[in-house]
Amino acid sequence: MKTSQSNSKISDLINVKVGLEVETHRINKDGELSHNDYPHGLLDEKKHHFIKNDFLETQSELITPPTTTTAKTLKYLGAYHQALRGSLASNEYLWPYSMPPKLRADHSDIVIAKTNHDNYEYRKRVAQIRKIERTAETGIHINVGLTDKALADLGIIDNQAATDQVYLQAAVGFMRYRWLLTYLFGATPQAFSNYFAKDTQTPNQPVRSLRNSHFGFGNGFLASYQSVGDYVDQIVKATAAGTLIAEREYYGSVRLKRSTNIKDLLTQGISYIEFRTFDLNPFEPYGISAATVNLIRLMFAYFVAERPFDLATADDQIATAEKMNEEVALESPQDRTQYHDEAWQFIDQLERFSADILVPFSAQHLCFTLKEQIDSPTLTPSARMTNWTHSAANELFKLLVTFAKGYQDDLVHNPTIGFENLNPAEQKAILEKLRQGMNVEIE
Repeated sequence: MKTSQSNSKISDLINVKVGLEVETHRINKDGELSHNDYPHGLLDEKKHHFIKNDFLETQSELITPPTTTTAKTLKYLGAYHQALRGSLASNEYLWPYSMPPKLRADHSDIVIAKTNHDNYEYRKRVAQIRKIERTAETGIHINVGLTDKALADLGIIDNQAATDQVYLQAAVGFMRYRWLLTYLFGATPQAFSNYFAKDTQTPNQPVRSLRNSHFGFGNGFLASYQSVGDYVDQIVKATAAGTLIAEREYYGSVRLKRSTNIKDLLTQGISYIEFRTFDLNPFEPYGISAATVNLIRLMFAYFVAERPFDLATADDQIATAEKMNEEVALESPQDRTQYHDEAWQFIDQLERFSADILVPFSAQHLCFTLKEQIDSPTLTPSARMTNWTHSAANELFKLLVTFAKGYQDDLVHNPTIGFENLNPAEQKAILEKLRQGMNVEIE
């Protein structure tokens, strides 16, 4: 039985600051990348700070502010979705899948976003070197940062070195168990026309997550997580050697964050970590479920409270975990993972860790549900898709277009999320503020 003091500490570690970055393509009624410009009803794409163009002209990104509850995070995401969707052209929708829709053979439908000159030139280089079709993948990044209360509970006050050690434990933990998250939430079993070159040796059956395997977008470089200094040093050297096009081209599944200048980590330390691997979940209108965010909260709290990793050997552990992730990503979505027992044991640890604590979600129920998914892979997103469409890519494509149109219809006609108690005119005014890049507070 935990003491009330330890219960409070764990609750504070779960109720940390979480923000989302959700990428999705604009498509037309036929499921092709949209030919329309950035939505005219939105503030200029160079100025809007939470509804942005990402790498490509059709690639919208919704960025929620950091909040301490999952419910509020998803309310912001829902309201941003409504603001964006209400600005789309007629017969324009948001693609609910992380692999791109059917592409033209010459990829002329993939247009790099022109947000500013430096970004445009950088993106052109990435597209030339890494293949432009690979840049058309989308996904979800989850940003997690400690609150002052959580730091105080950990006995850390004005000690950036100690704060960095805590964040490194979480970073290593998420990378160590990336394969489990790929199993639970992988949702890219198949790709569509003209994504793969004709000479690519592709899987001959659906998999759990193409995007999280070596078939997904990336550059193959992995930095060290044994210390902040090692992390920065290796990325800087890889950039100087030409392994990375720029420091920001580091695409590790977890990034240590402070500012746009990576060297600020050395002098100012880590302010949050960015977890980058999640596929859009086509069964969720926003692309992500509350259960997914809550699991990240729970895992973060566990890694920070228990500090289970020896950072001196972290890179070896991560290398092993990367191989496991590749295997899990390419497993048949209908099959139990070969790491079933390890998956079960880890969720069991989380279940015991979260017992008797007060959090704004049902942690025990979450763990029970995850164990069921581990035992029954047909409950995972990729298996649900392949079962529904009989593993036929053309049927999956049609299903995804149907989802895109259905979610659009729901969200543009629903009351403004987070502001349902206001009258229709006031709700409309809220959406217009969001379209013009003005912040609004959601309770």
